[in-house]
Amino acid sequence: STDLVSSYSMTPPTLSITEEEHVINAKDTLTITCRGQHPLEWSWPGGKVDPAGKEETELVASAAPSSGWAIREEDCEGTGTKPYCKVLVLREAQANHTGHYRCYYKYIDAKIEGTTAASTYVFVRDFEQPFINKPETLLISKKEHTWVPCLVSIPDLNVTLTSQNVFIHPDGKSTFWDNKKGMQVPTDSIRDLLYVQCETVIDKKVFKSNFFLIHIAGSKLYDIQLYPKKAMELLVGEKLVLNCTVWAEFNSGVHFQWTYPGKQTQRAVIESERWSQQTHTELSSTLTLHNVSQQDLGKYTCTATTDAQMLEESTDVIVHEKPFITVEWRKGPVIEATAGDEAVKLPVKVVAYPPPDFQWYKDGKLIPKQSQSSMQIKDVSEQHAGTYTLVLRNRLAGLEKHISLQLIVNVPPRIHEKEASSPSIYSKRSPQALTCTVYGIPAPEVIQWQWRPWMPCRMFSRRSLHRAARRHQRDRMPECKDWKDVSRQDAVNPIESIDTWVEFVEGRNKTVSKLAIQEANVSAMYKCIASNKVGRDERLIYFYVTTIPDGFEIESQPSEEPIEGQDLQLSCNADNYTYENLQWYRLNLSKLHDEEGNPLVLDCKNVHHYATKMQGELRFQPNSNDATLLLSIPNISLDEEGDYVCEVQNRKTREKHCHKKYISVQALEIPRLKQNLTDIWVNVSDSIEMRCKVDGNHIPEISWYKDEKLVEEVSGIDLADSNQRLSIQRVREEDAGLYLCSVCNAKGCVNSSASVSVEGSDDRTNVEIVILIGTGVIAVFFWILLILIFCNIKRPAHADIKTGYLSIIMDPGEVPLEEQCEYLPYDSSKWEFPRDRLRLGKVLGHGAFGKVVEASAFGINKSNSCETVAVKMLKEGATASEHKALMSELKILIHIGNHLNVVNLLGACTKPNGPLMVIVEFCKYGNLSNYLRTKREGFSPYREKSPRLRIQVQSIVEAVRADRRSRSGTSDSAIFHRLLMHKSRPALPIQEGNTPPWQQLLT
Repeated sequence: STDLVSSYSMTPPTLSITEEEHVINAKDTLTITCRGQHPLEWSWPGGKVDPAGKEETELVASAAPSSGWAIREEDCEGTGTKPYCKVLVLREAQANHTGHYRCYYKYIDAKIEGTTAASTYVFVRDFEQPFINKPETLLISKKEHTWVPCLVSIPDLNVTLTSQNVFIHPDGKSTFWDNKKGMQVPTDSIRDLLYVQCETVIDKKVFKSNFFLIHIAGSKLYDIQLYPKKAMELLVGEKLVLNCTVWAEFNSGVHFQWTYPGKQTQRAVIESERWSQQTHTELSSTLTLHNVSQQDLGKYTCTATTDAQMLEESTDVIVHEKPFITVEWRKGPVIEATAGDEAVKLPVKVVAYPPPDFQWYKDGKLIPKQSQSSMQIKDVSEQHAGTYTLVLRNRLAGLEKHISLQLIVNVPPRIHEKEASSPSIYSKRSPQALTCTVYGIPAPEVIQWQWRPWMPCRMFSRRSLHRAARRHQRDRMPECKDWKDVSRQDAVNPIESIDTWVEFVEGRNKTVSKLAIQEANVSAMYKCIASNKVGRDERLIYFYVTTIPDGFEIESQPSEEPIEGQDLQLSCNADNYTYENLQWYRLNLSKLHDEEGNPLVLDCKNVHHYATKMQGELRFQPNSNDATLLLSIPNISLDEEGDYVCEVQNRKTREKHCHKKYISVQALEIPRLKQNLTDIWVNVSDSIEMRCKVDGNHIPEISWYKDEKLVEEVSGIDLADSNQRLSIQRVREEDAGLYLCSVCNAKGCVNSSASVSVEGSDDRTNVEIVILIGTGVIAVFFWILLILIFCNIKRPAHADIKTGYLSIIMDPGEVPLEEQCEYLPYDSSKWEFPRDRLRLGKVLGHGAFGKVVEASAFGINKSNSCETVAVKMLKEGATASEHKALMSELKILIHIGNHLNVVNLLGACTKPNGPLMVIVEFCKYGNLSNYLRTKREGFSPYREKSPRLRIQVQSIVEAVRADRRSRSGTSDSAIFHRLLMHKSRPALPIQEGNTPPWQQLLT
């Protein structure tokens, strides 16, 4: 308070009585004038509350008379520096009027003597009543000294403390006398007394004060509580009741003091109670204020004091003029939560009196058992989203208020196809579609697809393993760092499309993304990623490509219906990545029916109960991940017909799967011929053909005999179609005879024969042979002659070629066109351009081995301007030959030089530590084909001005080659020479007719 008041710019009030003590006689009139800078107020003993210390107030109040005093306050005229003035007038003063008279600033809370207050102590001298205290109890505590409040009306008395022949005089050492407080004595000197009283002698007459009963009391306060504990709210006219309860040491004397607004009006009724317990004393003070007004609002403080301790408790009292309800949002009209949160609050700020009734509604429906102003929702789920309305009603006052909040429950994305990360098997070269169906709030805008090669990820670290162990099994994803976005350019499996759409499924809008793969060629790992602002989900797809449909299959050789006696091979082909423990079984027909003869259903889990295990040979296919269990049945018999089962076991799930194949054995029969052989008459040098056709799918062993001798394949004699057909070329006389066809199997043989007769002589055949031999000798002679001529032609050495003569080389056969470019010069001082002065932009197009990018070049034409250019560069992963080809194109552009109808060279970037770049002019009209299409409707043959078309050197070279193919008499180098000769000609109109394509391009 001192610090607070010291900051004020003020002087304390001044009194007309300047001495600290003022003495008047009984029956006199006391007049004191107070002047100050602010409105003033008086306090006096037993009248208005003395704002000085509590202890003085207590002592003075004890001496206050029971009847009203003739005291009044009057306003008076102020002065210049102290405009406020107030006079206190006391008529017919009595001894009980003795005490402090204080003047203070009315509207300043801090009442500090000498700063905001001024006082004087007035003695009303009455020789017939020197003592003015009433009988009271003197509480003795544990203090060393105790004040006996013998208050006097005469300041200069000699006072003695007496009790039962005990006399205590002030000695200035242990006992002291103060005419305003009383006598301070050692506590031990009066502790055992029953009572004490003060006495004095005036004119030989003894006067004694009222008795002070000695009471031994404690002084320790344990706790203080002010009820009600919360701030008190009332309406104007209602009753205020505050209870201050103290728990103190047993037999303690406690003094209560209330501080509150309007205390000076003395409207409050204060009642005290005391209860002695076994271990402590409980005391209370109740303040009651009837018919409160708004002047009574403020802070109410209860102070409890003993001789050694003080406790204080405060509360606020709010007085409203009339009933009211105000309500507003604490965090706005929209509240967001996430599904799975433990709780979410719908905060609303309500200020109302009297407290209204609360009702909550969700989407217009009443929520039962919800009568609080703030609502809390536990275990948040998507179903909790909606509009919540709070209705507040005061039925007595006829008041009602509404406020609504929108609760948005965000749902992390969830991929519905997500399963345990087990591989899915896809047939090689088949089209496939991978789908991810996602639901989340808000819906994910983009579903991202990524892929990585089919290979193990890096090893888990201990820290990542510990973190992964705490995640759910199905949510565990490999920690691979080499994931790439799926694109059509670098896809290992060609991508047809990536489509995303929204569809209404099961009452919800779900986002669907489909990755369409044209052809499954290579095993890979794919994953789709969906995310929104509250979460992320991934689906891992093991895209395992196999040549075996469904992962395993059964094949039989030579067929599923072998003929009795054939060698049969059954192959159980399984994908070794997915399956293991291959096993062959043959079903026992006797065990495939129950006791009543009903067929049993084949179950792979217990196939071994009604099947016989068979041994097979396990083989692994080279350059693949396929395993084959081969079951060989040599010389199959009819008894071996039946069902054969191949059983495999899934490596991950440990489930068993099986396929069954029924082998039907065809009984072997004696061979049958479709038709017999017939006799043949043939001329010498002609050809003959005989057929021995056998009935049935199985071809038995067929042998041919001539005159009972086995016919074997030699020059001119052919056996085909499993020996069913016999052909003889250029028949001779010795080929005549009896031919026999013998068809045999294990059941028997069948034969058919025919005779071959040859007519004519062998002389004509000899003449034909001589002619053929002579023709061959002549052809060989001319071929050798051409070789000798070609070898004698002198070829120039590459070292003799000079760049200045490249334009007159006539034949690219001497030096290929590509090698000629190696000898063309490149002057880096003239054409080299710094890469850091190029800023690449969008891609304009793609070529055979490169791409063209739009770019900005700073100072390309020896100026400080920025020009738009086209930059030709290689694609990623280009080979050395493609780098050589682009360098050759650069040198050809330099050799040709500038031409009006050519896309001219501006510069190049060839230095190491960067890509090779060829900088050419930018064609602002773009592609010729696209330009002509866009101008199709507006074409006019009479238009005078049109954009000039320019071509690339690559187009010239292609035109040269096309012209060479159309003109067999003109070589590449000759056309190239003529092309270079045209480089300095002006532009010519395109001619029709037989103009070569390269000339059309140039003009």
